[in-house]
Amino acid sequence: GKQKEPISMERLMPMVFEPMQERSAVSDALIPSRNVGILWSGRNADTYTTWAVGAFNDWLDTNQDFDESASQFVGRFTWVPLYSQDESNLLHLGVGYRYSDIKEGFHYFSEPEMNKLPPFVDTGLQDGDRTETWNLELSWRKGPFWLASEYMQLNVKNAELDDPSFNGYHITGSWIMTGEMRPYRKKNGTFGNAPVAKSMQQDGIGTWELSARYSALDLTDGTIDGGDMQIASLGLNWWLTPIFCVSMNYRHIESEQGGISGSTDGVVTRILLLLE
Repeated sequence: GKQKEPISMERLMPMVFEPMQERSAVSDALIPSRNVGILWSGRNADTYTTWAVGAFNDWLDTNQDFDESASQFVGRFTWVPLYSQDESNLLHLGVGYRYSDIKEGFHYFSEPEMNKLPPFVDTGLQDGDRTETWNLELSWRKGPFWLASEYMQLNVKNAELDDPSFNGYHITGSWIMTGEMRPYRKKNGTFGNAPVAKSMQQDGIGTWELSARYSALDLTDGTIDGGDMQIASLGLNWWLTPIFCVSMNYRHIESEQGGISGSTDGVVTRILLLLE
């Protein structure tokens, strides 16, 4: 069935539990949300390592012949080389890889981390022989503080397009002001949601989280002018209970495509109720 490809922590974590309302532009543009395939994974809790490999092809889901549909092969490895005895302070490293034969071509684009806006960068639909994507992860968490970063590069093999490469990254900081700590999930090398120590139903104030992110995405290289974009964001999450959250995000966006550049500012508020 459809599942998340194991290449990036940001893609593997549920979006509703991340510090920002939307994923970074580079994850949105270069990695599919879900795909049809099989996945094999494992871990070693003693050495704080995880691994996962998968093969994907959505030919059944799209009613195509198998040889007409693109195939992907994906892998990810994570390691925690440094951690304190009580695990409240740890450093996470990860690397991911994705190969695709892009039989149906490639098309990369992204909204500016605001769901209802149109794409600000877009390569258009292009042909190619294959793509290879690399992702590097670095995260440090100490108590209620969490600093996460990822860098991704995608290389296209197509001599007619001068073999373009696209890349991007994000640096995200989170501070849970009420003191809770995001758990580290040894099963798949990701961080969990911000816990609620004392909800409003328990006469508490819930969990308050302040976050900031800077992200960049460049879809211009070779003969492709897909544009580039940089986004600075601030966010505030208030989890009144473990299933009810009110949040606000501010974004400042700088973008350029086809020699035309501009800036955009926006504020997005959200009320989230998780139905079990």
